[in-house]
This record gives sequence, structure tokens and C-alpha cells, in this order.
Amino acid sequence: MRIDDEQVADRLRWLDDEPAGPPRIDLPGAIREARRRRRNRRVAAAGLAALGVLAVAALPAALGGDGQAAPAPASSPDPSMPSPEPQPTGLWQGVCTATLLPVPGDPRAAVTGGDPDGRWLVGRRAPQGQGRMDFGLLIWEGDRVREVELPGSVQELKDVNRAGLAVGSSSASPNERRAWAVRDGEVIGLPVVTSGGATAVNDAGRIVGYRNLVPGKPWIQRPVVWDSYRSQPVDLPLPGPRWEGAAVDIDEDGTILAVMSDGHPDKPPRAVVWRPGAARPEVLPLPRVPGGKADRFLPLSLAGGWVTGTAERDTKVVPRNGIPSYPVRIDLRTGQAEVLKGVLWAGIGNGQGWLAGWVADDVPGVITDTRSVKLPVPDGWRGDRQGSVNSFSDDGRVLGGKLESEDQVRPVRWTCR
Repeated sequence: MRIDDEQVADRLRWLDDEPAGPPRIDLPGAIREARRRRRNRRVAAAGLAALGVLAVAALPAALGGDGQAAPAPASSPDPSMPSPEPQPTGLWQGVCTATLLPVPGDPRAAVTGGDPDGRWLVGRRAPQGQGRMDFGLLIWEGDRVREVELPGSVQELKDVNRAGLAVGSSSASPNERRAWAVRDGEVIGLPVVTSGGATAVNDAGRIVGYRNLVPGKPWIQRPVVWDSYRSQPVDLPLPGPRWEGAAVDIDEDGTILAVMSDGHPDKPPRAVVWRPGAARPEVLPLPRVPGGKADRFLPLSLAGGWVTGTAERDTKVVPRNGIPSYPVRIDLRTGQAEVLKGVLWAGIGNGQGWLAGWVADDVPGVITDTRSVKLPVPDGWRGDRQGSVNSFSDDGRVLGGKLESEDQVRPVRWTCR
């Protein structure tokens, strides 16, 4: 019996992860193509053709404006927001166990983010209804799970802080997104932004994301910051008048990270940071990779002063993993960039500069300063070891992500010692 490829793609596309970035940037396309080829090889043996297509609306990122606005001043932490807790001490041994997270009803779901301690994880269910893209959202506190509903479609929670304040977005229409916060189960629309999304929140309650500038043109957006979920958004100043992009992360000291380009379709993505107290943003230099300087760099996360992401260098030689890219971390304190060996694709970093991503063909794993570790599957898991990691605690002891097997996907928490 032949299964139509498009129907399979519609059912499975929500499983894919794609780095946040301007839609004009083609690096995610290369990644999707590599994933598609590998997935097609795997599922063909089982009679399925699973296309590696992104289900979530990619983080909108492009903008306009004259760059005269200044970022909101760093605020005092919300009294209801906890101060960062001291991290446990002890040598990380890389011995991990996997547990399937509880999901009410249909167990198909995936973790999409987590807090720096790993106490809170956020995620979403498989889309409900034939051909629909409505996602029920989930928030886990340990083994307790709460269901959340956001208006619209293509709903997603991207991040959560230590107090359990989660942020994300949903689609009000094909070309319009809406930014949301969720606190104690209450869904709160973030002020003013008529089309845009929230991508990250720190423990002081500051939220970053993007706003769309031109109705019906989701590729024209600008990075913004909310000083709290009650505050009006403020446009971040731009490196130049044509630069476009989206804020993708915020560190505990208030440093903001964005993926941006200068507005031309052929210009590559760059990492841009706004440091506390600085008058202007800083465009990070392109890192050096095997063969010379990278042509583009896609930043994915910021924690503890470490930027992690993926660099690409144009070459006629495609690496054996099928992805012409290199996982890179950048220490903002020194400016030093380092290519990390042992990871095929960068997923998310933590406050120690460690990285979680793929350490083999779609197999999730961790690389630290001293070792590379493949993450295990839960006892009784049937199927492939493929999956991804979307949450990585600062002490390296709790990770959240998903495992995939044919048309199934399950949310997983890994605990390590």
C-alpha cells in the first residue's frame, strides 16, 4: 500500500526542529535537506517517506526602522521571580538515564524548552485534527504536567524561567503571529505587538522576541524586548538601517542575542548581541572553521556568557554527515570562538559552554569540555534512537527533548550525573 508523501509530511513536519532565523537565510534549508534525505532513507524501509519540513512557523526575523530607539533599561528583578540558585557541585560523569514525560491522552508530544535548572520544561502535543495545525501546549514541573491552550494555530512555547513563567507565540492568520506569556496557567497576551512572537525569558522576567513591521509580509520584522510581561515592547537598536532579524535569547545578566542580516536576500546570518549598558549592538565576527573563516553563522542560544550556534563555509566538499556546517561556541568574555568536535549539529548550549545536539545521525547527545556522550533511550523504547534536545540545564544534569520512531514522537527528560 502506497502512502502519499505529502500526507506523511503533513503528519510529521511538526516533529522537526529548525533554528530560529530570518526566513531569507538559506542555511536552514540546507539543514532541512540533509535531515530529509536521512529521514527518507530510514522510513523508506518501513514504507514511509517522512519529509524533513519545518512545521512551526520559523522564528520570523527581518525588520526595518532607523535604529534610533534604545533598549529598555535593565529593571530590578520582579519580587516574584527567584534569584538564580547555586548550581550543584561535583564532577559530571556523563552517565544519563531517559524517562518519557507524562502526557494526558495522546502521548505524542515534544519538549520545546526549559529553565536553567531543569525543573520546568515546556512542550507541545502533536497537531490535532486531519490537516490542522492546532497544538495543545504542555508545561511540566518535574513529573506534574499542566495543559495550556493558546488562541490561534501553530502554537508553541519557546522558553520558561526558574519561576515557571513561559513565553511563546501562535498564529492568528497565515501572516500574523501573536506573542504570549503563561504564568500559573494563565495565558497573557504581551502588550502592543500586533504581529510577532516571544522567544526567551530570563529570571528577571525580561522577555525578548520580534515584531512584524508590514502587515502581510512576515519577513519584515525587528527584534524587541519587554521589560516584563506587563511592559510595553521596546525596539532594539540596529547595527545599521537595513539590518533585519529576531532576538532569540537573553542571558541572566540581560545580554540579548539575535540572529540578523543586513536586509539583502544574499547576505548571510550573523550573531548580534546587546550588552547591558552598551549604547549600540555588537555584530560578532564570523568564526574560523576548517578551511578558513565561516561565510555565515546562525546563533541558537546564549547562557552564562556562551553563544552557541552553527557556522557554514561555502565549499564544494560536503561533509559526510550531509550538513555543510560546524557547531561553534563563542565566549563573550574573551571573544574566542571554538569549533566543537563530536557534534554534527548544534541544538542548545548551557551556562558552562557545553552543547547538546546530534552526536551521530540524528542521535541526541552532549559534548562538554572533555567528552562526547550519546543520550540513551528509556527502558522499553521500541524504535530508532533519533531525536533532539531543546533544553539543557546549566549544571548539565537535566535535558529535555524528544525521541522519534516512524510516525511517533515522545517527550523525554534525561537526567545525568
